[in-house]
Amino acid sequence: MITLDGTHGWVISYTNKHNISGKLIEETNYNNWTFCSSVKPNWDPEKVDMNIAGKGYRGGVLCRNGRHAGIFNVLWPFDDGTGWSKFMKGEIWYDPYDGGSPELASVQIPVEGDGWVDCVLTYDRDNNLLVFQCREEHQDHWTVKSTKVDGDIIDYTGSHIWIGCANAFPTCEEPQFYSGHIRCLGVFNNKFDEEYRDKFYKEYLDFKGINKYFRGHSHRRQVYNFEEMKPLTFTNFKTTTMYKAYDFSGNGNHPILYKREWGVY
Repeated sequence: MITLDGTHGWVISYTNKHNISGKLIEETNYNNWTFCSSVKPNWDPEKVDMNIAGKGYRGGVLCRNGRHAGIFNVLWPFDDGTGWSKFMKGEIWYDPYDGGSPELASVQIPVEGDGWVDCVLTYDRDNNLLVFQCREEHQDHWTVKSTKVDGDIIDYTGSHIWIGCANAFPTCEEPQFYSGHIRCLGVFNNKFDEEYRDKFYKEYLDFKGINKYFRGHSHRRQVYNFEEMKPLTFTNFKTTTMYKAYDFSGNGNHPILYKREWGVY
């Protein structure tokens, strides 16, 4: 588990700078994909940055930068000022088939409690759908919502995957830092059905690893048996240094701590 205070994030680079990535996150640009994350957001309006028009809050949980896309938590005041609505949100941008400027496909699911929320966001390219699923820790069922995507997802070539923000680069005016806890995440080059969803959240804390040769090296390394789900990166933050969380997919897409003052990655 990692804890974020709304001032920094983690990044998974789209580049293969040090030639350690077996599969690049760029593969999500052209295929079905799924983002998963289990989060416990800070829902206290006194302790988060009101970054939406000065009166609402939006935090990036697991995102692509550019026209920000991914999983977010949102806090918004009631119209009568008596309280706050809490919800998780899944978003992508797409180029409409009939032309024109990029449009937003968005799905939101209300949150009742203050505990953990398991989230699954799937871009189903085959059926032109964005599907968002959430389950709170006190619930024994999933809430599933979807929306039609009448176009092709915009080109996210050159975009990183961010954890705990939408974009922490100092050149970004809307970093949308997340405040709260994250206990696992995964990015998969595949759409998730119910079986894959349940497998991920049943086993994410205590996987039965398999041994396999790692990218041609002579030694063997423990990785998790998710191969049929086409993982690009996965971590439950159980193997984490001060600056890096280990990617257990075996692809070498390790999340790296990033602070805004460090400049452009």
